[in-house]
Amino acid sequence: MAVMTTHAATNDAGAGQPWRGDDFPDWLSPMLVRELRQGIQSGAFFWTFLLLQAALVLHAAFTVLGSSAGSERDLIRISGGFFWAILVITVGLVIPLRGLQAVAHERVGNNLDLVRLTRLSATRIVVGKWAAIVAQVLLVTAAILPYLVLRYFMGGVNVVEELSRLRWLVVAAAVVAALAVYASTRPQRERVGLMALLGLGGWGTLMGVAARGSLPTLVGGWSGLGVAAVYGTLFLDAAAASIAPASENRGFWKRLVGLGCAAAVAAAGLLGTRSDFLVVALLVGLPVLFLVVGSLCERPVRFRRLHAAFARGGVVGRLAAVVLTPGWATGLVFAAVAGCLTAVGFLAQAAPSAFVAACISLTVAAVVFPLPLLLLLPRLKERQPLYVAVQAFCLVIFGVDAFLHGMPGAAWNTRAVVAPFPLAGLLRLLVDDAPGTCGTLVVAGLVVLVIVLGLVARPWWREMRETWRLVGAETRP
Repeated sequence: MAVMTTHAATNDAGAGQPWRGDDFPDWLSPMLVRELRQGIQSGAFFWTFLLLQAALVLHAAFTVLGSSAGSERDLIRISGGFFWAILVITVGLVIPLRGLQAVAHERVGNNLDLVRLTRLSATRIVVGKWAAIVAQVLLVTAAILPYLVLRYFMGGVNVVEELSRLRWLVVAAAVVAALAVYASTRPQRERVGLMALLGLGGWGTLMGVAARGSLPTLVGGWSGLGVAAVYGTLFLDAAAASIAPASENRGFWKRLVGLGCAAAVAAAGLLGTRSDFLVVALLVGLPVLFLVVGSLCERPVRFRRLHAAFARGGVVGRLAAVVLTPGWATGLVFAAVAGCLTAVGFLAQAAPSAFVAACISLTVAAVVFPLPLLLLLPRLKERQPLYVAVQAFCLVIFGVDAFLHGMPGAAWNTRAVVAPFPLAGLLRLLVDDAPGTCGTLVVAGLVVLVIVLGLVARPWWREMRETWRLVGAETRP
């Protein structure tokens, strides 16, 4: 904290003076400077950097000594596997996962409230911590380049392809760092679960590296950078929302990103091939689903200053407020817009059929199914766990249905078991697409959707009137 205060004072005192070059420039964020100084001087970074250099030196020595033994192809594959395994462990996991303590460390030291008293917003705090980790990743990556050149002189290595793989490793490390910073704002049990998932992902990547002898790339070009930017932005925004005051409209950028992702799915369906659409829907459609669920679980935030910014945009601004202001009511409108865009892409790629109609009706009904129960518990602090619990109950219903349907000699029809539970019906549809099942589940999805919307219609209208009042579209005493 003292470092950040001193740097801020230096910014005020040295404004307009040329940079001397012996310290960080004044235009850098104080949070970035503070985190860089503490991070680079820490023992964790020092030992990670030292062990990385030792591992790469030993790798280079064994590669040179083993060049006379065995076939050249086997040597290149084994050497490449060890080289990229070292990089994945250090650059892709160890350094980015230091972000797991980024915000948690501030809370343990009771420094978060002091940081909030400065002129730094929640976004600048989070981005500064993330940028410091990415800067450490780039520093370590720069130290790796001589060993990459050495592999080129050993022969059999395309240095352009190696640099491209290294670039994608840095991009992946930046996304992992953003995820780690977000996880640092969550309880400890969630951080442990995240580390377990990343550990499994890292182990799978290492196995792929060992088998191929190089780092595989799933998505390349500008599309890969776009996907990485979307996920990184969402993680950082979620981290900032965890420490930001309620008066900030944290859902604005998230919903804009969600609409952009839904529009990308629609464009891929209308203009792309089937394979391109499947890739876009898998990588970009998933954030749309999570953002829609998050918007339905939001509590309304009634601050006139937050809504007044939309009033300055006239009619367009007031319409935007209906979609981009926080709260479950506007979240339902956002879900409708994003769902329509996504459905356009799917309908453009799939031929109209009872199966497609059942998938769409059940998906929409499954997304909004827990909403009435959430509204019945207005004092519930965290709504996401209850939402997940309701959907988990639907999974239990599907398990019961699968058990009954698979019993030897079962002659009864179990579609009635899953019909009232959209997620269970959707899973049943994926394993049983008979015409009778599709027709029944289409009707079931529509009935559930109508019932849910009927239950929430009155509170939704009340919340929307309050939103219009705050943005100035409606005045009342």
